[in-house]
Amino acid sequence: MIHRRLFLAGLTAAGLAPPAQAAPEAQRAPVELFEEALELEAAIRVGAAQGDVTLVEFFDYNCPWCKRSAADLPGLLKQDPDLTYVLVNYAVLGQPSVEATRVALAFFDLYGPERYLALHQRLFALRGPVDGARAVREAEALGAPAKRLVAIADSPKITRQMTEAVRVGGSLGLVATPSFVIGPEVYGGHLSLDDKRAIIARARA
Repeated sequence: MIHRRLFLAGLTAAGLAPPAQAAPEAQRAPVELFEEALELEAAIRVGAAQGDVTLVEFFDYNCPWCKRSAADLPGLLKQDPDLTYVLVNYAVLGQPSVEATRVALAFFDLYGPERYLALHQRLFALRGPVDGARAVREAEALGAPAKRLVAIADSPKITRQMTEAVRVGGSLGLVATPSFVIGPEVYGGHLSLDDKRAIIARARA
């Protein structure tokens, strides 16, 4: 069982509702905030190491629209080898999300982005609420030592990473998960695979 000290540690879970299915309109944000998101300690880069376009997704493991986005990710990366995709854990949907995020970031700390993506997909494949205990079981299935994982998950380092993600997300004005940032444009809500391809193509134009 996951240690019960997996807690928010000063962060406020916003209880954000899932966004509407319609693709959201872009909002403008200072490009410096986009760059700050890329510099987050817990920004997890997958896809191209130095792609010509970088798309950042802020997500929560208990967000149903984030689950759909995760299902699109492998195909998007395969079809677009020049895309850098940055995953930012943004635990805003309650205590289970906070616990799962702590475990996920601990796994990232142990194994880096290549192995993280496998855990990311496994967590989103689960049915029902995803909490710390379930996240630990999925991480164990990928070879992570539970005791070490929980120790890292409970550490001040992970708390700092989560705090910074919430701070940057707040500065960007994020009010929904998932939210996407590409250059100075912010999309607060679900983007379909076609939507993502369109905004990536526009960024390249």
